[in-house]
Amino acid sequence: MAKKDQKSQEKKVLTEWQKRNLEFLRKKETKDSEKMTDKTGVYPEKATSQENKIPVKKKVKKKKRKKVNTTSNIPIAQQNLAGLVIFIAAILIVFSLFFISPWSKQKILTVSGTKNALPEDVKVASGILDTDYITHVFFNQEEVASTVEKTNVWVKKATVTYSFPNQFNIAVKEYPIVAYRQTSNGYVSILGNGKTGGTVSTGNIPDKFITLKMDDEKKIEGLVKKLNKLDSKIKNNIQIINLTPTKATTDLLTIELYDGNSIRVPLSQLTSKLPYYEKIKSNLSNGSIVDMEVGLYTTTPEVESSKTDKDKKKDKNKTDKKEDKEISDEGQETTTLTEQNTEEESNAENSDIQGVGNPSVNQDRTLQTSPIQG
Repeated sequence: MAKKDQKSQEKKVLTEWQKRNLEFLRKKETKDSEKMTDKTGVYPEKATSQENKIPVKKKVKKKKRKKVNTTSNIPIAQQNLAGLVIFIAAILIVFSLFFISPWSKQKILTVSGTKNALPEDVKVASGILDTDYITHVFFNQEEVASTVEKTNVWVKKATVTYSFPNQFNIAVKEYPIVAYRQTSNGYVSILGNGKTGGTVSTGNIPDKFITLKMDDEKKIEGLVKKLNKLDSKIKNNIQIINLTPTKATTDLLTIELYDGNSIRVPLSQLTSKLPYYEKIKSNLSNGSIVDMEVGLYTTTPEVESSKTDKDKKKDKNKTDKKEDKEISDEGQETTTLTEQNTEEESNAENSDIQGVGNPSVNQDRTLQTSPIQG
């Protein structure tokens, strides 16, 4: 019953609305017909029953809701800050995923510029491991280059460069080979830093080179430093350098030249004396010996071989006397200094005693003899 009452009420309400609508339509049609009559003189047919007409529902236009810009209320500075935070977070996530992946340790390592050094030895000298991250090598390129220079004797200068995405190249500059040391196992290369490069096969040795006949590594390093300071014209004429020490000169070198002459010169005076040879060589006969051990004079193998044992003994005695003289001179200097110090002490003691009073005879004798005893 309640439902029927509700439906009847809805019909009544609807009917009243329809009535009002029909009344409004009638008035409108009347006005329109009157206007048409005035204009054309023709009366339109009146609707027999306006009540039978179905009321037309007007379409209600829905108002479009304007979109509210929620970001307009947020300051621009805060929007930029939020965007920056999101960007940094995204980068961190990407890097984290990269480090977790095996790609973070996959590196391509190459070596360039080697002539005598082995590329694999340079890689080992770099200290780069397969387990090292790409970023670790990237941020330590100078340290890797320094390690190569210190570890590999051939490398004079090393430079590490990076190419995207994971390639590293070690470009090296090697020390030159300045000489070859003759050993029982063959020839060993001597580098520009004085270090030993390794055994060299006979086929790889050049036609013209310097041969060292000495085993003292310190003296070899010192010799190489001296050779590096010499003019290339002088160095290119050196064939063999032999260490021939004497009692007077422990670092005496005998240098055999490609022009057939030879030079005797101390290692410590090599750079200062050896250039004089270029000034006198035009006046020398083939096979001359230039002795620069003490002063400078020339001789020949024939003259030296013609010397009797007596002459050689005289020369030895001269050398020994020279050494003894140097030792005695040093001793005299030491004795003089000692006597001077003793006299100063004696004078000081005498002045102190005179200030106290006149000493007895025994005391005076003791004071006078004390400097002699010292």
